Amino acid sequence: MAKKEVRNGFRFTWVMGLILITVILLTVFVAYFFGLVKKTCADDECFNTALADCSMTTYTKVQNYNYYVFSIDGKSRKECKMSIRLAKMAAGAPPDKVALFEGKDMQCRIPMDAVGEAGAGKIESILRYCTGPLKEAMYEQIIEKLYTIVVGNLGEIMVDIEDTLRK
Repeated sequence: MAKKEVRNGFRFTWVMGLILITVILLTVFVAYFFGLVKKTCADDECFNTALADCSMTTYTKVQNYNYYVFSIDGKSRKECKMSIRLAKMAAGAPPDKVALFEGKDMQCRIPMDAVGEAGAGKIESILRYCTGPLKEAMYEQIIEKLYTIVVGNLGEIMVDIEDTLRK
C-alpha cells in the first residue's frame, strides 16, 4: 500500500492572495494619505498646479544655479503646508555663502487664498508665511548688504550732516 507524502510546508491559496493584495493596497493608500509617497514634478507648471490644489508634491528646481527642493505637505485647516530647502549652492559660490545657505530649509504655512501668488519661482512672495533657518539666512544676507551700503556711503552721509548743521 502506497502512503501519501505529507509536506509540512506553507500552502498558498487564492484567499490568502486576496488578503495580501488588500493589505498592499491599504498600505499604499495610507502611505500616500500621510505624505510618505508624494508626486514628483518635473517643471514649474506641474508644481504650480499642485500648489493651487495643495496636493502633496516634491519638486527640484534650479534657480540661479542653486538647487532648491520644494515639498508640498498638504492642507492643514485653511493653510497649505510647504517646505523649501536649498539643497546645493551654485558651483563657485563663496565658501561663507555656502556655509550660510546650503542645506538650510524653511517651513511655510500659506493661506489658501494666498496660494495663487505663490509658486516655484516666487520665493520672495511667500517669505512672510515661512519660518526656519533658510529664512533667517536670507535676512542675515539682506542685513549684511544694507550694512555694506551704509558703511560705503558713510562719508557722504557725514558731509550732508555737517552741511545741515552749519545752516
